[in-house]
Amino acid sequence: PGYVTDTLVHMIPKMLKQLNGARVEEALLYGPETRSSSPLRIIRDTESGMATRVAGLFPAGEGAGYAGGIVSSAVDGIRQAQSCLSPARSS
Repeated sequence: PGYVTDTLVHMIPKMLKQLNGARVEEALLYGPETRSSSPLRIIRDTESGMATRVAGLFPAGEGAGYAGGIVSSAVDGIRQAQSCLSPARSS
């Protein structure tokens, strides 16, 4: 929604000024934190960690229904990254 993107556009450059030498041109925003949880779970294969209905998708964290806070989301994200990088995973 606009109120979120407008806030990010205005605040990220100000935040980067606080970080010595960080440049907005080099910033990458790939997963903003939100204050919401998913009321559903994206089912994933127990062996590969991949979503059962979307090939190549490795659902993780609160938004996918697999965590209940920042620490458990981080742990789940690490586990899913390892699943994604595993040479034994199915494509």
